Amino acid sequence: MYKLNETIEKAVQKYIEESDAVEIGAHGLEELGLDFRCGRILISVDEGFVAACNPRSIEYYGGFEYIDSEFKLDAGDYRFYDKEDETDRVGRVIQFYRELLQDGYQYEDGKGFVNSNGLTAQEAVAAKTAVEKSEEL
Repeated sequence: MYKLNETIEKAVQKYIEESDAVEIGAHGLEELGLDFRCGRILISVDEGFVAACNPRSIEYYGGFEYIDSEFKLDAGDYRFYDKEDETDRVGRVIQFYRELLQDGYQYEDGKGFVNSNGLTAQEAVAAKTAVEKSEEL
C-alpha cells in the first residue's frame, strides 16, 4: 500500500510540474476573488485547474463547496478543481489570474501580485484613485 501511495504522489508532483502550476499564498488570494483564509493554492492556466492541500479551507472560505464532485479529484496531498465546473468558480479564479498577468503583475510570495513599479495590485489601485481624485480638484 505504501508503494502505491508513493507512486501516486510522484505522479501528482510530475503532473503539477508539467502543468506549469503556480503556488499562490494568502497575500495573493484577494486579487483572485478569494478570501485570504483559503490557504495556499496552485493554479494552472494551461491545464485549467486550481488545487489545494487544505480543501476544507478553500471550500468553506472560497465557495468551492458548491462545485459538484465530478469536477473535483483527490490525488496525493491535493484536491484538484476543474475549470469546467457549473458554478464557474474555478474559471473565474483562473481568469482573474490571467488578467493580472496580462496587466503586468507577477506573484511574489509574501507580497502578492506586484507590478513593474514594485506596487502590489491593491497599492496600484489606491495610487490610481488618489491621482484621479487630485485631477478632479
